[in-house]
Amino acid sequence: MADPLLPDDPRWAGAYELVGRLGEGGQGSVFLGRDRQGRDVAVKLLHSRLGSNAVARRRFMRELEVAERVSGFCTARVLDADVLGDRPYIVSEYVRGPSLTDVVLDEGPLDQGALMRLAIGTATALVAIHRAGIVHRDFKPPNVLIGPGGPRVIDFGIARALDASAATLSSAVGTPAYMAPEQVAQDDVGPAADLFAWGGTMVFAATGRRPFPAESIPALFHQVLNAEPDLTGVPEQLAELVAACLSKDPALRPTSSELLHRLMALIGAEPPPGADPVERGAEVIAAPTVPPARPRPARARRRPWRLATIPVVLVTLAIAVPVVIANFGPDRGASGADGPVVKVGVMVPLTGSSRAYGVSAMNAAKLAVQDHHAQNPRMRVELVPIDTKGDPAEAEKAAQRAAGLAAVVGPMLGGESERAGPVLERKGLPSVSPSAPGPPSAKYWHTMVPDAKETVTALVPYSSSWDARGMYWTAVLNDGRPEVRAASDVFTAGVLKAKRRVRQILVSPPDFAGVGKRLLETNGVGNFVIGVFYGGGFATAGPLIAQARKEGFKERFHLTASAFDDRLIELAGARAAEGTLLACPCVDVSRGTKGMPKDLLEFLARYAKANGGARPGPYGPEAYDATKGILYAISAGDTTPEKINAHLRTLDIQGVTQRIRFDGKGRLRDSISYLYEVRGGRFVLVGPAAGARP
Repeated sequence: MADPLLPDDPRWAGAYELVGRLGEGGQGSVFLGRDRQGRDVAVKLLHSRLGSNAVARRRFMRELEVAERVSGFCTARVLDADVLGDRPYIVSEYVRGPSLTDVVLDEGPLDQGALMRLAIGTATALVAIHRAGIVHRDFKPPNVLIGPGGPRVIDFGIARALDASAATLSSAVGTPAYMAPEQVAQDDVGPAADLFAWGGTMVFAATGRRPFPAESIPALFHQVLNAEPDLTGVPEQLAELVAACLSKDPALRPTSSELLHRLMALIGAEPPPGADPVERGAEVIAAPTVPPARPRPARARRRPWRLATIPVVLVTLAIAVPVVIANFGPDRGASGADGPVVKVGVMVPLTGSSRAYGVSAMNAAKLAVQDHHAQNPRMRVELVPIDTKGDPAEAEKAAQRAAGLAAVVGPMLGGESERAGPVLERKGLPSVSPSAPGPPSAKYWHTMVPDAKETVTALVPYSSSWDARGMYWTAVLNDGRPEVRAASDVFTAGVLKAKRRVRQILVSPPDFAGVGKRLLETNGVGNFVIGVFYGGGFATAGPLIAQARKEGFKERFHLTASAFDDRLIELAGARAAEGTLLACPCVDVSRGTKGMPKDLLEFLARYAKANGGARPGPYGPEAYDATKGILYAISAGDTTPEKINAHLRTLDIQGVTQRIRFDGKGRLRDSISYLYEVRGGRFVLVGPAAGARP
């Protein structure tokens, strides 16, 4: 699905009518176009501001040359182009289908048949690419589209000709999670680097995770260079090929042609003598089914890899394009249920940089609906995905378009809630956000998380101490920014209310010179400061901690949820960050499950079963509870927005994260914050803030 054209967008590119906007990158915009026969095409148009830029034109021409040399055979086909006119453009095949990343995140790891189709299709593409004298250099799951005719490899934005200069080939470009050791080391890069990336992509397709699990780039590069990949869960016969492709030594990896031959041998589809393996690979992918490498016991899974039934549109040119996820209906299964269908919107970022949160929330909401249908087969609920794209303006537009809904789960992000919340209020649509605090006077808004004031105050019992001599102080660092000052004021008030001593210190980012010396100031008795609170985000908290440690300060730092990011540890240094305590309104089960209730552990097991062994991301459990609250009202027969809202205001049930009951302003009466501590170079969940033992 394309977005409407903007007022300044052109309506034609040569003979091609432009009817919608598919995406935009730094080099050009991509439009949905139609040729003279009315067929859909993708048209990439160089930005008008670059039309007179000779360098930009040369890059655009190089992209066309690369795309034409590999056109077809499981890659996007170039149909037409004009690179000499005032506004150069490239016309490409228009592929309807999601990326491999979206398929795995939405549907779970691929079964063996789908996995073999993917393996053979992408290997065929690599053979065609390498025959054309090209190294792709950025092969990865987002650059594989799953179209009706099988997988297609796209995005040659950083591809390079094999006869390019050594300097060009040695630059470290690519995506870190799928870069070969020689790319990381900035050695000469050839076709073998694409084989390494292919191996990593197959691990992701088969398991839903990367072969090297490190979360920071330095740690990831270390693993790529030194550690063995984790192939657990990759089917046995395919695992042997994947392991060969993930060899550290490029010389030990198979060529793309060897890989394709071995893959087709696994399914008994070797090309006859003298036949072109690329053409044979394309024939295999075009077949209705591709047999798996070996049979495996059937297992229940959510809707398997769908080739033609997902109306998701991605363009096949060299820029990233948003994914539009269509509504899906309820699974009526074998129950024969014919009761009313109630539509509940799920307003979350399903594309964009925050999509991991939204996809996790959507999967949790689906699980809540499955549980609801098991208990209430005649009261059917349909979830309607509403993609905010992580953009507050887009969230507001989505809320304005929302119609026919009984309630909404979301929005998730603070900026989205600020823009979309008032629209939902005016519509009288009850909403339950898994993660965003609501406006102070809302009538229809509900939230599953405490506000910032409650979360900051949760740190007070852990950040100061006192004895009869009154020697011990907590330092509150304030860098003058409004958000930091607000958090500092809340924390200071909590410490004073607890009748403990607090010392305010003004600091100066970005280098924080002298902060450690000021924290070590004494009055001839000893170190007064035994703990430090700072309300800034990870980008300033990391350097602050590093500088304080450099100047000799050794006590614990206490931070807010805005610093909850692994980059904090990278910026501070693992040793310097060790012991740092942080309070957050969400439970992130990827950091552990210590202290979590039985209901949550059972939810995690059911979520993993429904999602290929994956765990929900941050706010996933809260999204389940948000959906559960709405469904509880629907199961009682309250199916209109007004009745659901009234039911939510009197709700009192046990969720998987906590007891769900809202006050008159839609806030949880018994909200819970969670503590996380840096241990061994990573954040670890300590447990609910009340009673945790860091």
